[in-house]
Amino acid sequence: MEKRINKKQIFPGILILFFLSIICVVVYKAQIREKLEQPIEYTMMTEHKDTAEVILSSEWPMFSEVFLCKVPELKSLSIELTGNNVVDEARLNMTLYDEDTGEIYYQEEKTVRAVMDSRVQSKAEFIFPEPIQDSEGKKLCLIWSLKDAGTTSVHLKANQKQILVSSFNGVEGDKTNVIYTLRYGNSQCLDILYIGLCAVLLGFTVLCWWMLIVRHMTAEKFFIPMAVILGIVFQCLITVGGVPDEPGHLDTAYKYSNKILLVEDTETPGTIYKRVCDVEMSDMLANGLESNSYYQLMTDTFAKPGDTELTEVSYVDSTNLVPGIVYLPSALGLSVGRIFGFSAMLTLQLARIFNLICFILLVWTAICLIPFGKNLLAMVAVLPITLQQAASFSYDAMVNGGLMLFAALCFRMWKRKQKEKWEIILSVILTVFAAMVKGGVYLPLLLLLLPAFAGRLNLKDQGQRKYFLGISLCAAAVILLAIVKFFPVLQTFVEGNGQSGDNALYTAPYLLQHPLKVVYLYWNTLIQEGDVLLQGLLGGILSWLDIRMNWMFQLVFFIGLLLMANIEKDRFNGCRREKILIASACGISIVLIMASMLVGYTKISVDYIQGLQGRYFLPLALPLFYLAASPIAQVGRRQSFSIWMMMMVVEVLMILQVAAC
Repeated sequence: MEKRINKKQIFPGILILFFLSIICVVVYKAQIREKLEQPIEYTMMTEHKDTAEVILSSEWPMFSEVFLCKVPELKSLSIELTGNNVVDEARLNMTLYDEDTGEIYYQEEKTVRAVMDSRVQSKAEFIFPEPIQDSEGKKLCLIWSLKDAGTTSVHLKANQKQILVSSFNGVEGDKTNVIYTLRYGNSQCLDILYIGLCAVLLGFTVLCWWMLIVRHMTAEKFFIPMAVILGIVFQCLITVGGVPDEPGHLDTAYKYSNKILLVEDTETPGTIYKRVCDVEMSDMLANGLESNSYYQLMTDTFAKPGDTELTEVSYVDSTNLVPGIVYLPSALGLSVGRIFGFSAMLTLQLARIFNLICFILLVWTAICLIPFGKNLLAMVAVLPITLQQAASFSYDAMVNGGLMLFAALCFRMWKRKQKEKWEIILSVILTVFAAMVKGGVYLPLLLLLLPAFAGRLNLKDQGQRKYFLGISLCAAAVILLAIVKFFPVLQTFVEGNGQSGDNALYTAPYLLQHPLKVVYLYWNTLIQEGDVLLQGLLGGILSWLDIRMNWMFQLVFFIGLLLMANIEKDRFNGCRREKILIASACGISIVLIMASMLVGYTKISVDYIQGLQGRYFLPLALPLFYLAASPIAQVGRRQSFSIWMMMMVVEVLMILQVAAC
């Protein structure tokens, strides 16, 4: 009998493995193989953020940029440019040569109109007659000169490269860069990364089948290996710099790493010390996913570190909305990499892995503590968007993990008449944490504490009145602490960004004077952007919001989460009053999240709230899906394992789709 059951378990697993193997081959043949025949592309320009520009005209007809080439076999470069008042006689002379030897690699003169006509999406590419052999490590100089300009002006997009660019227009220390992309080598060398990814995914599928279908493990047991493997996959798949605002998070983590290693502060405000090799690697990675990032991942991870001397560079401090403690895991990872002299890529990866491990431990603790919804919590924690944020430098790893633990502790205390001291202490710590992150938009989640501490209060009793007064004073102190922490942010919301016209932002006083405008903005946001926000919450929009998943995958995740909320003996069976409380806490928090982006990001010329992302609502996902628990839907424990397996297979398919982008 036992032998026959094992056969029934093994055969479907073999079919799933065979199906995924076929998909791996099809994805390679249909989507990846052709891309691997192209040169590797490295985007030097900062994307997704505002940049500067360099203007060539009759008053300023030339620029020169000296930069360190860190790529082998350079084949072409591109520049993003536009022209104004172009005359037929205007010409551009373009030269690229070796700064040390004077050898010219590319020289050409074209009319400005011809250059403009050759553009693709505002970018003009200049292909060298022959690839520059041994280009890696050479100092190259790019010179453009505008001749017979007349009324012509050429506008070139520009940014800053702190190590790669050594001078601009002959000014040493001017880090201005106008090169948009460099193309080099051949992408076929990345074959090995795809083969490795497929091997890991197939092995992960086998492990999930064994844990879920064969062993019927509980969420407490299968969550850690599942989250670790998926997290490492996302850490490599969404490379360093591939997560929104990650360069700023990296800078802040580095600042705290310097404090851990007792590195002294610089004397210049807005700068810190970094290893030269780490800055070079940061310069080499784009804000998004591209073949160059994977090439750096493959070649630099286990290479010898470059220049490990410290250099003073500018940085962005991202602690205006969070306490510095949320950067502690990634700062520890950076410190370990620096102490042991690891390469820049391995050091950056190690910092992200420390962040991931911290998130996994927080969620695993939450799963162990929560009395119901363990499977739902585990599933929310392994959604693609959750793991993308957890396996990065983003403070979302600590914020999401900490708030999930807070919600789990609240629900645990709902079911316990006697509270342990450690529960009360932990709830106080997490309450302060919830008040100190993201501008206090998650403060309404503190309402979840009411049934735990005030559910059975009798205010006629003098002792309990004192107890209630103490709770009220603690709540007031937390709110006051949040106000003090975020006062500069609140002041900005009140005063605006100081700009006028279409670039002006909504301010709190303006919105208070026009309450109907607020209603219209909220309504338009739900109608115009509601589907995008839901996609983002379910992991359908990844990286810098430029990778869109197939909607069928998101539908499976949504249905799966609804079913997870209705697993027998693991479902939320709260009364109507408790459900109203949950809905109120989440609803108020959603309103605050939208309000923060309305007065902090939305231009007054737009009729919906800008900047909202589905990931902002991840801390609310667990209590929100609790509300989907219904006696109409009953999912048996054995059925839950099949649901888990289905969702993991879908996640593997989503990962393959990302790899094909």
